[in-house]
Amino acid sequence: MPRDPLSLPARLCLLAWDPARPGAADAARVHHLVRAGALVELVRRGLLRDDDGIATPVDLDSETGDPVLDGLLELVRESLPHGWRPWVGLHARVTFDAVREQLVAEGCLRAEKKRVLGVFPSVEYALARRDTAQALDRRVREVLAGQVPAAEVPERDAAVAVLAAAAELGCAGTPGVRGSRGP
Repeated sequence: MPRDPLSLPARLCLLAWDPARPGAADAARVHHLVRAGALVELVRRGLLRDDDGIATPVDLDSETGDPVLDGLLELVRESLPHGWRPWVGLHARVTFDAVREQLVAEGCLRAEKKRVLGVFPSVEYALARRDTAQALDRRVREVLAGQVPAAEVPERDAAVAVLAAAAELGCAGTPGVRGSRGP
């Protein structure tokens, strides 16, 4: 997996991207996957913890420096307490849209303006850096297939692989993961 500044939710979004079609396939599932990745990243960074099944901010002032993660952290802080499952689905599209815009800014995705029915403005997103998505896919396959000793798998790579497997993303031929590229 390339060692780059892509966050865990950004990696999951790229991994879910279907290069054969504009946009990520099965949008609701991908939105939930990206949100789950953002929650895992906040836990990994020590900014969220579990209090008897409730997602709880560790403190009220910490930030990550990543606008997507900071936005989610602020939402968790300002909302009524919820368990983990509701947080995966609650306004998940907002997190997905923000991650998608980050990927456009990083040059991983390309935003193409178009008109629907020749009248209504729309934006279509396409994979711009297929090599990055393919490297992510390869790494997940290696991790899930056990080609890398578990002790040598970095925490972030393990999290991406586990979440991708749970969402049954890509990775054709890897036990426990269905599909070919995209959910």
